[in-house]
Amino acid sequence: MAWFARELIPQLSQAPSVQQIAGGWRISSGRIVAAEDRLTSLESTATDEVGRGQTRTLRDAVRSARARLDALAVVGDMGTAMSQLQAAAGELEAALAAVGPATEGATGDNSSQR
Repeated sequence: MAWFARELIPQLSQAPSVQQIAGGWRISSGRIVAAEDRLTSLESTATDEVGRGQTRTLRDAVRSARARLDALAVVGDMGTAMSQLQAAAGELEAALAAVGPATEGATGDNSSQR
């Protein structure tokens, strides 16, 4: 999730056209779908309500951000695309802050694995 908010979205925002943003998103979206699926699985196996709630918060933020970026395929102008990217990053950062720093490693931040 941290990778999504702090690396992928800023990289996408550097693209010179909406079509290139959407193309970059299509290439990377599989990793995000996998993270969302993993969070769904973790929610169902959490041992307490706090863990379920934190996982749900993260999953819902990923789902919402993913929907915003999926919509980029029909966005016609850069201003709207940039607003969508900023809103998605904001949602992800808010969810990360809500659950605390201890969960970042468990939410798909595999930067050490590249």
